[in-house]
Amino acid sequence: MSTDADDSNGEMVKLNVKVPKQLLEELDELSAELHYSNRSEFIREVLRDTTEPILTPGAQEGISQGYADIAAGRTTSHEEMKERFGIEDE
Repeated sequence: MSTDADDSNGEMVKLNVKVPKQLLEELDELSAELHYSNRSEFIREVLRDTTEPILTPGAQEGISQGYADIAAGRTTSHEEMKERFGIEDE
C-alpha cells in the first residue's frame, strides 16, 4: 500500500469531486478495512491502480510476445479462428 511519502513524482494538487453519500460511506469503510490512514491516501491508490495497471512478469512477457508476433506477421484472422474452432455466426 502506498503512502504520501511515495508521491515523489510531482507536486500534489487538490481535486474536488462530488460523490453520492452512500458511495463515500462505502469508500470510507473500505479504506478503513484496508488500513489506509486517510481517505485521500486510499483514493490516490485507487487512481494509481486504475491508470497504471500492474502486470505480472508473465503477463508482460506475453504482451511483448504478442506484439512481436504481430510485427512478424504471425497473425490469424477472426474468420480463420472461427473456422478452426467450429464457431458459426448466429
